[in-house]
Amino acid sequence: MGTAHVSDAGEVLAEPQTASPWLITQASKSAEPARMRLFCFHYAGATASIFRSWQAAMLELVQVVAVQLPGREYRMEEPLLSDMRAIAPAVAETLLPLLDKPFVFFGHSMGALVGFDVIRILRARGLRQPEMLIASARNAPQFKWRDTGIEALPDAEFIAAVRDYNGMPEELLAEESLRDLWLPRLRADLTVSAVYEYVEQRPLECPILVLFGTEDRLVTEAGLQGWRSQTAGEVRYFRYPGDHFFLHSAERLVLAKINAELKEQLARHKARDDTSFSVTPVKA
Repeated sequence: MGTAHVSDAGEVLAEPQTASPWLITQASKSAEPARMRLFCFHYAGATASIFRSWQAAMLELVQVVAVQLPGREYRMEEPLLSDMRAIAPAVAETLLPLLDKPFVFFGHSMGALVGFDVIRILRARGLRQPEMLIASARNAPQFKWRDTGIEALPDAEFIAAVRDYNGMPEELLAEESLRDLWLPRLRADLTVSAVYEYVEQRPLECPILVLFGTEDRLVTEAGLQGWRSQTAGEVRYFRYPGDHFFLHSAERLVLAKINAELKEQLARHKARDDTSFSVTPVKA
């Protein structure tokens, strides 16, 4: 472990366990090497620590790797990024050493957009593609972010609008010192969505699993259905009780679904490996 740092909410955090500050990895629960990785991309205003409990709930042989954007936690001294054209290429480059095993992308809200663009970059470079993209709480990328413009509001109006999301701890809004740390970060992250320019390309090849909350006002039926045009693979939908942050309020259900999907992926790869190593008897 490295030097401990303290998060916005006052919890102790560890340094990343990789050579890159972009990634926080945790060991899988099995004594065997991980056979699959789950790359997790956080939502706007958040940090990679939102995934800190996931490894303990994850299947054996699956390693959770959380992506940490600059300007938060142990990266506090680094400048915030507000443009996907700077974020996605940097993330893609950082992931290269960890693409030696099958992997799945999970992204919530802004994180789903980051994951989508990273997949496109990997594909353009002829690199390994994910087994699946799990897009949570996000309209398809061709749909403009609903709250474009909120990032430029004066502080009082901005905070009032964010309260309406019902996803930020009240102490972050009420405590001035915490608010001064948190507001620039959220503004930068929301700017990523506000200025995002969708570019038409051929669909992805991997299947997409779309998760959404029944009370989420930041997604629309048309926007969710829009994911169908983003892949030549299968697109499936699962809904959960809750608003835009059902990821937390329904975490147990979300993790159960992710585990079920990863279990199928692991079984598929095992069957493929068994077939490739089988020996066909030679007739005399």
